[in-house]
Amino acid sequence: SNPIQLLAKIGGFVTTIFAILGITLATITTNIAANVVAPANALVNLNPMLFTFRRGAILTAFLGVVFQPWKLLKSSESFVYTWLVGYSALMGPIGGIILVDYYLVKKTNLSIEDLYSRNSLGAYYYSKGFNVAAIVALVVGVLPVIPGFLHKVGTLKSVSESFVVIYNNAWFVSFFSAGLFYWIMSCLKNK
Repeated sequence: SNPIQLLAKIGGFVTTIFAILGITLATITTNIAANVVAPANALVNLNPMLFTFRRGAILTAFLGVVFQPWKLLKSSESFVYTWLVGYSALMGPIGGIILVDYYLVKKTNLSIEDLYSRNSLGAYYYSKGFNVAAIVALVVGVLPVIPGFLHKVGTLKSVSESFVVIYNNAWFVSFFSAGLFYWIMSCLKNK
């Protein structure tokens, strides 16, 4: 089931080279197809006037190179503490905001029709289609983690130890701070 082990048993230099080229090509094309479609579609849906699928795919490929994923994968420490913890600092506040909105603000009552409506009178249209309280809460959730992240990637040479602790607990800090801030903003708005 492991193609590399199978190659060792087949033998022959030319056969091995062709097989490895085939495996490499299959890996690259599969990953490109699988990992470009979703962000390209997201960009098209974000702004259909600006993005075509081709433009979205090209931008995705460009950003994939700019983010230098090979640096993230050079060691397990850089992958876990830089990529995964940094990513959790963005996902934590989103989760906190969504859960607070659904359970505490909306009390599990959703208008299915308004979820898919672009009508400015819809329940989820907010301010020109943007929920400003949620965006501000996202920023509030991410801000305390930024100094620790910048220290971890080497941009800041020294930061307070408290920022390192906050960064190491990025998901929890960002989840609860964004959720709490969003809840307070929603309560003040509903008064």
